[in-house]
Amino acid sequence: MIIIFGLRRLRKLMGPIRLRCNNCGASPLALFRISTWFALFLIPLLPLSFKHFTACPNCKRLEGIARADVERARTLEASGAARGDRGAPVQAATLEQVVDEWAASESALPLHDPAIAPPSASSGIPPAAGWYADPAGTGRQRYWDGAQWTASTAPASS
Repeated sequence: MIIIFGLRRLRKLMGPIRLRCNNCGASPLALFRISTWFALFLIPLLPLSFKHFTACPNCKRLEGIARADVERARTLEASGAARGDRGAPVQAATLEQVVDEWAASESALPLHDPAIAPPSASSGIPPAAGWYADPAGTGRQRYWDGAQWTASTAPASS
């Protein structure tokens, strides 16, 4: 008798979640859950682990997220919907629907928003390297290397 067993990974899109991308600042992100199961005859029987990931519809970055952060974001979404805040995300079937929903929302920032690019970028001339207000809205300054934002931050100058 042959017994076929092993591990099986299942991916489930759990819909949009109101978190900001650490790379580009876009919001909302698509939330995925990847579960690992012990399988017997290719049938998942026992769950071994559950991991959550977010996918940015703007820069396509995948990033792991703790379950506590997922619960906290869902609680904030529910409390916002109870207060009547507009734009509470609905469940979407695909990443493309999440991207389309985000792009159509009023909260989506235009790609050339002056809050995201350094001040001289609107003239079409690449801005000089230097310290500018953090586009993530942290109240700090972030270094622009002349082509892209770096990970270096500093306290805001007074």
